[in-house]
Amino acid sequence: MKNSKLEHILNCYPIIKTDIISGKGTNVFSKDGKKIIDFEAGTWCTALGHSHPRINFIIKEQIDKIMHVSNKLTCDVADVLAVNLLELLHFSDGKAIFLSSGSEAVELSIRLSKMITSRKKLLTFSESYLSAYSSTSFPRNKDSWTQVTFSKCKNCTSKFCSNHCDVLSSINFDEISAFVLESGNSGGKVLLPPYKLVKHLETEIKKHGGLIVTNEVTTGFGRTGEWFGFNHYDIQPDIVALGKSIGNGYPISAVVMRKRIANEIESKNFVYAQSHTNDPLGCVISNEVIKIINEENLINRSKEIGNFFYHQLKELENSCDIIKEVRARGLMIAVELNVNNCTETICESLLEEGFLIGSKPDFNTLRFYPALIIGKDNIINMCNILKKIINQLNTK
Repeated sequence: MKNSKLEHILNCYPIIKTDIISGKGTNVFSKDGKKIIDFEAGTWCTALGHSHPRINFIIKEQIDKIMHVSNKLTCDVADVLAVNLLELLHFSDGKAIFLSSGSEAVELSIRLSKMITSRKKLLTFSESYLSAYSSTSFPRNKDSWTQVTFSKCKNCTSKFCSNHCDVLSSINFDEISAFVLESGNSGGKVLLPPYKLVKHLETEIKKHGGLIVTNEVTTGFGRTGEWFGFNHYDIQPDIVALGKSIGNGYPISAVVMRKRIANEIESKNFVYAQSHTNDPLGCVISNEVIKIINEENLINRSKEIGNFFYHQLKELENSCDIIKEVRARGLMIAVELNVNNCTETICESLLEEGFLIGSKPDFNTLRFYPALIIGKDNIINMCNILKKIINQLNTK
């Protein structure tokens, strides 16, 4: 399967022509009958696997009722979803709004924080990926963003962070509207911010009247072995942006906020309208996703199977000089290589063997974000093939 352009599709991202026609669980199937085990969960979205029977059933049931309503009309299923998310986040009497994409959810979260604080500047990690929109994507405007490079903290031996250190000394916390935390996805590189740094920035931001916004589009809904990525840092966000797994492949996202944030937004008569706000189809799907994750104990499974996957890759690292480092949090896993220009060759070779994985070629990194239901047998088989491919590269 070679890289190929479809004749009438605008190609904004490298694609491989495979003619996928169906999927089930962690497998997708091409037109010619080839089975591919999906270690990317679609685009990190199908946390429950493809064509989950309960999700399919709820979709079929709902489309016979109604899929979309005017944003001037109410729909009880949206309120049910809001209550479910507020309970998961421990936001007492907060509020939510449901949109279509994670990027939009992050963008709206940032817009709301600026309006509430009347400040224009934002703080984030330079390693963080926040959204596809120009205002938050790379390169970020220096007039709008203050960025902290946490990789500089790697050799820090201090027990606590200080505003006087070289990494933080230039920050004027009085001008920051929000600390926008993405807790380790970093665009698929799985670069994990240090705990003490995140806690310090939370304290300083709140002390100076700013807000905490967490981008959970990728790290939410069990991907990291917790319900949300910020749970690894014991912080209290004010606004949370959700996407991807919340719809298991259906395009729905959410902005969820604490009560005081919602009250202030509504007191300012803020208006935000787009065609797909609080759509009943997306909301009923998300409610079912939450039920399934709870009933099947998939948060703990993500932690356990992620640990198993990590150790399989660590064994591979110990036997292959080509691997520089394995980084993981739950089922968010990256393998950085010591050599350049071979990630795409590895990905294509794995695909020929029936395994789809991701990559960051510019960073010599392979990526694994499978569904939370991925089996140990699939992990072992993929690692065995990966070892064979790497060993073949070493001999060339």
